[in-house]
Amino acid sequence: MASLLRNICKQQHILTKRSFATSIVPASSSHGLCRLREYYNNTLSEDLMVLGYDHTKVAPRTSKYPDIEAQIEKALLAEPVQSKKISAIVENVVRTRKGGKPVKQIQPMKSASIIPHLDKITLHAMVKDSIHSKSNLLSAFMAFQSITGIRPDVVYARNSVANWKLREGMPIGVKVTLKGDEMYQFMDKLVEIVLPRLKEWPGLSITAGDGNGNVALGFPPSALALFPEIEGSFDVYPKMTGFDVVFNTTAYTNTDGRLLLSAFSVPFTSKK
Repeated sequence: MASLLRNICKQQHILTKRSFATSIVPASSSHGLCRLREYYNNTLSEDLMVLGYDHTKVAPRTSKYPDIEAQIEKALLAEPVQSKKISAIVENVVRTRKGGKPVKQIQPMKSASIIPHLDKITLHAMVKDSIHSKSNLLSAFMAFQSITGIRPDVVYARNSVANWKLREGMPIGVKVTLKGDEMYQFMDKLVEIVLPRLKEWPGLSITAGDGNGNVALGFPPSALALFPEIEGSFDVYPKMTGFDVVFNTTAYTNTDGRLLLSAFSVPFTSKK
């Protein structure tokens, strides 16, 4: 009798294990389609193609004086050695910018493959009080992790500064790089919730940009409390810090970069 009961209990235990195993369902995504990404792919990319199209860079201009053009072509064909030297000199020229800033390639002809889009968004904040105590960096670390959903990277000092009591290797800030869906979700949150609630901020300057289509935007410490993740639990974060947001785009000029951000409803002002 006892052995029969043991066998029944074993069979029930095996059945419960099997039922639990078959009921396991893979975790689904926490969100569906990204609204801002779908808006760019379905609507915005075509509008940017039309607005940024330049006919002068696609088809060569027709000269008013065809006879002069024929004479120039004959002169160039008569001196092939000199033209080869000139082309060799042009190929060896290295494009540089002041201050050691990065230089992109020369802008190619306008086509559907070079429509500007967001490459990544970088958030970084420098906490000056972290020089005296590393615990002052924790508030900015938790705030960045809350508003982006990604664990931030700690920024360490590269050089020592005696006047600031700063030593090489000390943690002085945090940084987050957003790509993909996280980037579009943060952009949507920034445009729809944070920027409209900023007081006395007319918008970005009409001349904003670093020359390569990237635009940076600085926020005061009060702007960090406007994010819904922090607004609901404001007391958890003992100190608010200012931060910078850098929009890295694939645009070749500042005009195309500003056009892309304005299409995402980022306000601009004519005042410099």
